[in-house]
Amino acid sequence: MKLSKLILTVLALCLSLAARADDRSIINAANKVLQTEPVAVTDKTSSISGNPHNFESLSIYWWPDPKNPTGPYVAKDGQANPEHTQYDLPRLLKLVDNLQKVGKAYVATKDQKYFDYFCKQLDVWFIDKDTQMLPNFNYCQFIPGRNNGKGNPQGMIDSYNFNSIIDHINKVNAIQSIGSKRLKAVKKWMKNFAKWMETSDNGQVASQYTNNQGIAYDTTLFNIYLFAGNNKKCQQLIQSCCNRIKQQIDFEGKQPEELKRTRAYFYSVWNLQHIVEFLSYVNEASFEIDDETKQRICKSIQYLGQFVGHKEAFPYKDISTDWNYNERLFSNVRTQAYNLEVCSPIDSQE
Repeated sequence: MKLSKLILTVLALCLSLAARADDRSIINAANKVLQTEPVAVTDKTSSISGNPHNFESLSIYWWPDPKNPTGPYVAKDGQANPEHTQYDLPRLLKLVDNLQKVGKAYVATKDQKYFDYFCKQLDVWFIDKDTQMLPNFNYCQFIPGRNNGKGNPQGMIDSYNFNSIIDHINKVNAIQSIGSKRLKAVKKWMKNFAKWMETSDNGQVASQYTNNQGIAYDTTLFNIYLFAGNNKKCQQLIQSCCNRIKQQIDFEGKQPEELKRTRAYFYSVWNLQHIVEFLSYVNEASFEIDDETKQRICKSIQYLGQFVGHKEAFPYKDISTDWNYNERLFSNVRTQAYNLEVCSPIDSQE
């Protein structure tokens, strides 16, 4: 009896020390952010559109044509062109990173300095007239030499980053209000972006994609409308997204559109991650999905799970340089699905 009590005491101490270490890591990361100015889309030194408030990014899998160096770029699927770092995508990722780090630190410590930076970063990117991003992706993932320098529908995938931003706003705002005026302004920006997604040419094309980009589109649009409080629109999107999932995952659990890619396993898992994240938002709103959709997701987990530790058995092309990363990502997605009770370990191993 005494031994059991000692073991429990030691375990509790270990957990406490681990939690403290995590808190220190979170605080150290946030303190580094505090030493920098909030990032703005207008930080760019030049603009391809002529308006620095436009979000502008390069389609990362397109490269100069070695046969025609001054001509239109050509596609190299799965191979990222380092030129993309010269545009706005790194700034958008920095926005997400800033909000995540100071948001986590505020939740952990309730220290006002993290809250103040969090709010200032929102103001700079979404609200202040001198620095705000315009709510469109007209120049997202443009391809040099093609489409007159305009963006392309595949660029819609970059909007997936807004999900993380909304998540962090919700977590911080639950502890201390970011202010009704500020919250209203950010929601208005998000609603305007959702309108652009649904009405622009690129957005309408992206809404028809049958691969991971289609799920990412549904997930982002759903989360924006959930954030804005439009439950009617959310219910409509649940039905359309479930239909898309059943089109994407066949009865064997394969995702044919993702299996065509040069990183077939990675993109199959990545799409599954989008699907599970969509379900987490559905669950958050206390909505439901149909049983057949759940069954298809379980089949996909079952199919992909058999290649964990057996890369050589995967019968499709995957040029990923880090297979272990693919497996870790799959493990996280599978755990999320179990936690959401979409399926159980027994269901996914049948």
